[in-house]
Amino acid sequence: MKLYKLILLLTIIIFNYSCNRKEKEIKQNKFLFATPEESGMRLDSLSKIDSMVMEFVEAKKFPGAVTLIAKNGKIIYESEIGWSDSLRTVPYRKNHLFRLASMTKPIVSVAIMQLVEQGKINLYDPVGKYINSFNEMGIITSYNPNDTTWTSSPTSTYINIHHLLTFTSGITYGEKFDFTWGSPDFSAIYTKLGGVPTNNTFQPGKNITESMEKLGKAPITFEPGTKWQYGLSIDVLGRVVEVASGLELDDYIRENITKPLGIEKLDFYFPDSLSRDLVKVYGTNTDGKFVELKAPIGFVNPDYPVQKEQYYFAGGTGMTGTARDYYLFCQAMLNDGSLRNIRILKPETAKQMHSNQIDTVTFQWWPATFGYGFAVSKGHPIFPNGVYSWGGAFGTEFWIDPENDLIVIQMRQVLFSPDIEEINTQLREIVYGAFVKN
Repeated sequence: MKLYKLILLLTIIIFNYSCNRKEKEIKQNKFLFATPEESGMRLDSLSKIDSMVMEFVEAKKFPGAVTLIAKNGKIIYESEIGWSDSLRTVPYRKNHLFRLASMTKPIVSVAIMQLVEQGKINLYDPVGKYINSFNEMGIITSYNPNDTTWTSSPTSTYINIHHLLTFTSGITYGEKFDFTWGSPDFSAIYTKLGGVPTNNTFQPGKNITESMEKLGKAPITFEPGTKWQYGLSIDVLGRVVEVASGLELDDYIRENITKPLGIEKLDFYFPDSLSRDLVKVYGTNTDGKFVELKAPIGFVNPDYPVQKEQYYFAGGTGMTGTARDYYLFCQAMLNDGSLRNIRILKPETAKQMHSNQIDTVTFQWWPATFGYGFAVSKGHPIFPNGVYSWGGAFGTEFWIDPENDLIVIQMRQVLFSPDIEEINTQLREIVYGAFVKN
């Protein structure tokens, strides 16, 4: 009996030592570095990013940006240009936390695909299997703004997980803004249903269990699978993750994606002690210049994600993180689902996520098709075919280029900037102009 206890004790000690050593190795070897020249690119060309960003700063279009470029699995360029605060006393830093908004969507999409691999979800499961209210959805046919009533007709098919992953579900956002999704009608409809949040920055007293149940009672805009429309689809999937896994969304992502990859600062909420690392958030005034948002306005809470109420996990918009931490996620995807011998997806699943999953349905925003959680370039004027990417409403942007073994991330923090396409285009042109030509 004593021998058995001794063997058990030694086994536990060896196991703990192995785990601690592995964790230490992950932290030590988390980032690899090389020069642009070692990777077939030119530093003098990439350095144009700094002057380009500063031009936007001086024009008061953006307060600045943190940029990270990696090639062949190594970081080859990083820059910190501009200031977090409007008084220009706090320069942007690599470890600054940026609200990622829709750059949350690819991460939650990976969570769903992990559960598909585990057999806990099927891509063609009806959503009603996980959220009961989605069993009786209809397509909107009329709307009366006087009393916020609507009529709808039955769909011929149920919304399934595939529809949600590809934004072909017919579920829209409520806000119109200046974009191509949403409608004031749906904003009123969501309010009438008890307030269906379309974001995660200011939702006191709400949780995604109740909110997604309410959303299932709203009409949709078209027959599932027939069109592409941006909306709350990935928010719904956040709740599906919870039902299928038995974990809250933040815990699931932490345990199955971020922690295994050695990611430390990429989450839904952070303690007050990290508020010093959270960049200030900006909007734009009538002149198109950025202005710091210092109090809750609409759905924007400047204190998010260090606010007191920390339990609404929006799968479509809720995460915050650093450029380096988001890079680790991107590198795992570029490596077909693994990083430093830690696998979060099977290779075939990772490739499936950045393959065309919408067939002949038209992606509306730029020359691309759509996979699971990513736009996939096709006939783009700058990107090679197969680049997969996305961005966020606060001005964040990333892309993954398998052909060139390249990852580019640029973090900014201006909500719905009218200059987002201009800065994105210039960034792309500089990066692809920096390759050494044979």
